Amino acid sequence: MGIKLDCPECGQRLRFDLNTTVVECPHCGYKRTNGLDEKIAEVRAKGPRPNISLTSHDDINPRAVSLFYTAHDHLFEGKTEAALAELREAIEIQRDFFDAHLWIAKISPDEAVKRDHLSTILAYNPGHTEAMRMMLVLNGRLTQAQADSLNSTQEPSVRHAEGAVATSTTTLRCPNCKGDLSADPHTGRVVCRFCGYTAESPPKIQANGDLLFAALLERRSQPVRWVIGERLLHCNECGAERTIAADKLSTRCPFCGSNHVIEQDALQSFEQPEGLIPFTITRDEAGARIKERLRSFSERIKGWLDNNKVKAAALNGYYLPFWVFDAIVEVNRTRIDQNPYDKQRWPTAAQAIAQAYQRMTYQEVLGEVEVCAVTSPSLELTGQLGDYDMQELVSYEAGLLARYPASLYTVDFDKAALEARARISLQMRGKYGSRELGDDEDVTINVFSNVQQMSFRLLLLPVWIATLVEEDRDRRIALVNGQTGQTVLGKAIKPEKSR
Repeated sequence: MGIKLDCPECGQRLRFDLNTTVVECPHCGYKRTNGLDEKIAEVRAKGPRPNISLTSHDDINPRAVSLFYTAHDHLFEGKTEAALAELREAIEIQRDFFDAHLWIAKISPDEAVKRDHLSTILAYNPGHTEAMRMMLVLNGRLTQAQADSLNSTQEPSVRHAEGAVATSTTTLRCPNCKGDLSADPHTGRVVCRFCGYTAESPPKIQANGDLLFAALLERRSQPVRWVIGERLLHCNECGAERTIAADKLSTRCPFCGSNHVIEQDALQSFEQPEGLIPFTITRDEAGARIKERLRSFSERIKGWLDNNKVKAAALNGYYLPFWVFDAIVEVNRTRIDQNPYDKQRWPTAAQAIAQAYQRMTYQEVLGEVEVCAVTSPSLELTGQLGDYDMQELVSYEAGLLARYPASLYTVDFDKAALEARARISLQMRGKYGSRELGDDEDVTINVFSNVQQMSFRLLLLPVWIATLVEEDRDRRIALVNGQTGQTVLGKAIKPEKSR
């Protein structure tokens, strides 16, 4: 059955086919559709509608979910403002709807709006990878290309530098007379012993640190991670060149005696410290603390079995690098009674079963977990130096290393973070792992710690390091906290037998 129409080309009658919805002139071949072809062509030009799935937790309000998908319908039609309105309404219904926040950050042209919604996501979930990646781009820490590369599982390639790497340094000279600078042992201020110049006291700071998750993402975006064996130092005073070990942050020129502090090397392989805690324990006080420890009862007992009397000693002050971590920790404590039915105090089996398994969750905020960033002295020794008082932290300046040399970190923040997590876990087991009053041997306590967020900073902390040579030729290390005086004695090491 057909419908006759006039052809606009030849004036003859057209025929409409109900099966194909095409109007065609049997005389000249003209065809006219009802607009469906144009619509189909338009949809095909746009491509298929993207399949958007939710990444948020399951308990999202159904109305908020409906608004979310309606927003994507608007986006498919190119209606950005309408999509933003739907997403904002979805967030009004459910504040922690991460996907709605994320898409507002993706499509909004306003940087402040992007930052606000990304911050909301990270406040709820600090481990949200896509939100953190977008925030790093906004903050200029990553380019968009680097952020896109994080979608793959590719890690930076580790390369060992061939030969000594060129280094830029700061020479510690008096701005007035060009004399050698030092630091006053009592005030910590940088002084010149030739003309009396005294620098202003460094300002105290409260270092905020960097989020560990952000730093790890930033590292993954880098194509190469360099491992440095030696650095090449050019003396700006006498022109001499020499190689120095990779763990030196400051050093003196053996030819002219000028003091140099390393700023950076040609491969940008390390970062500078944020702050420093000055020495308050003098060399004489540190020596007295070590002697006091050597006279302790435990050391006298060791002397019965071995001749541990000190024959010679060398004592020097150093600024050692420490990664200092702050963490938000969720602690899950479970109490399991393996035999609850033996207890007469539960009159019913239901009560006994209820008491057999109990689970509690706690939130802990831990600050200033200090992990030494060098391998010598060992972590076992530096971990016993005790806590430093961060209220005395001052802003890092190269001149503060005029009196005591400083080491450069050789343990990177990612490895130090693993040590910090282990210490946090041990501390939480000690706090929550004990049995309660009235518990017997059948009760088991399990404690699991989940670090939800961690930040870190690099600081230089004062340490006195002594090398002790005993009369039997054994060697041992002694450490003194340069701020508090806490003293640690290492184990004696037997001398190697000559062949």
